[in-house]
Amino acid sequence: MQFITILQSALPQIKTILASVCYIFFALALLAGIIRLLLIGHSTAQLKQHVRSLRSVDYRRFQDSEHVMPVSLILPATKETGSLKEQLENLLSLDFKQYELIVVANSAHAEAWASLDRAYMLLPFHQPYKKTLKSAPIDGIYRSAKDVRLVVIDCKADNTASALNAGVNVSSYPIIAPVYLDLRLTKDALLKMVYAFVSDSACVYIGSFSRVKDSGDDPARKQTMISQQQYLERLTLFYTNRAGYADLGVYLPLSRTFAAFLKSAVLESGGFSDAAKAPGADLLLRIHARMRREKRAYCARLLPDAICYQLPKQRMRDVCAAIRTEQQEMRDTVRRNRAVAQEITGVVDTRFAEKIWPFVELLGVITVILSGVLGVVSPVIVVLYLLLGILFGSAQSVSAALLEEYAFQRQTDTGLLLKRYLLAIFDNIGFRLLTSLVRVFS
Repeated sequence: MQFITILQSALPQIKTILASVCYIFFALALLAGIIRLLLIGHSTAQLKQHVRSLRSVDYRRFQDSEHVMPVSLILPATKETGSLKEQLENLLSLDFKQYELIVVANSAHAEAWASLDRAYMLLPFHQPYKKTLKSAPIDGIYRSAKDVRLVVIDCKADNTASALNAGVNVSSYPIIAPVYLDLRLTKDALLKMVYAFVSDSACVYIGSFSRVKDSGDDPARKQTMISQQQYLERLTLFYTNRAGYADLGVYLPLSRTFAAFLKSAVLESGGFSDAAKAPGADLLLRIHARMRREKRAYCARLLPDAICYQLPKQRMRDVCAAIRTEQQEMRDTVRRNRAVAQEITGVVDTRFAEKIWPFVELLGVITVILSGVLGVVSPVIVVLYLLLGILFGSAQSVSAALLEEYAFQRQTDTGLLLKRYLLAIFDNIGFRLLTSLVRVFS
C-alpha cells in the first residue's frame, strides 16, 4: 500500500517527464528523417559525378588494351546438392576476354557433380599448384572440354573459407573474385570491376552492393511483391549511407556479395579464415589492419554500379532468417577485428544504422503510443509521430528508387515507379517495421 501511495504522489512528475521524453523522440525522428534525406542528397551528388566520369570511358577499347588484368572467379559450391547449370551459364557469359571460373565442388554430391559433368564434359587434368593457403585436401582438378575457362576442383571442404582458399591456391591470375550461389552478375561486371582496379595502382579491393531481382532480363518488372519490397529496402539502405559504406569498401551485413581482391594482398593476409562467419568481410578488415599497421598506401573501394543481383527470398520467414544471419555475421566480423573496426568510419556508421538507430526508433514508437494511451500526450501527437516516420520512410524509399533509375537507367516505366511509391508507403507499416524488429532482436 505504501508503494502505491508513493507511486500516486509521483505520478504527476512521471507524466511530465514522459511528455518531455515523447517530445525528444519527436524531435529525434524529425532530425533523423532530415539527415537521411540529406545523405541521399549527398549520394546523388556523388553518383552524378560517377555517372559523368563513366561517359568518357570506352570499355571496348579498354578491354583490347594491355592494361587489362585477368581475373579468377571462384565459386565455392562444396555444400551445393542441386544443379549448378544456371549459375555457370551466367558466369561464363560475361563480356570479358581473359578470366577463368574455378568451381570448388564436392563429387560426393552426385546431382551437382553430374550437372557439371553432363553440361561441360569434365576431364581430369594434372595442374601443379602451390598450397600457399590452408584449405581442405584437393582430390582432383578437372577442365572442361567445352569451355577452357572452366576449372572444377573436387574438394571435401566443409566451409566456405576452406573452399575459397583451395580456389586461390589453384588460381592463375592476379585478381581473385569470389562469387556465391545466390548471386548473378551482369555481362559488364568484370569490365567495370577491373577498370576500377587499374584506375588506381594502390587498389587492393573493389566491392559491390548487390541489388535484388528475380531471374529474367528485366531487373524489376518480373518481381513478386515480396521481391519488390526487398528491392526497395536494399536501395534505401545503400543510398542512405553510401558514403559510410564506401569508406570501408563493403556493407558489412551484406558481405557475401561480388567483390574482387588483389591476390598478393590475400596471400599476405593469410587468406580466408575458416573461423569467421563472413570470410570475405573478415579478410577485408584484416587487409585494412595490415596496410595501416605497415603504413602502406592502399585503397579499398565500393563500386556503386549495379553489376550483381541477389536472388530474392520468396517467404517472409526466409527474409527474417537472412537478416538474422547477416547481423550475426556482422557482429562476428567486428568482434574478430575490433581494433581496426574502431578506426574505420564505415564500420561505426554501419553498426549505428543497423543496430542502435532501429532500437531508438522502436523505443520511440512504444513510448509515444504508451503516452497516448495514458493520456500524457494528445492523440494528435501520437498520430503525427507515426505519420512522420511513414512519410520520411516513403520519401527515402522513393528517392532511392528514382536515384537508381537516374544513374543506371534500369528502363522501368512510370506505372512501375508509381506502384513502387504506393508499396513504399505500406512498407513502412508492415515490411520495414518487421525487418527493423528482426534487426533489433537478432
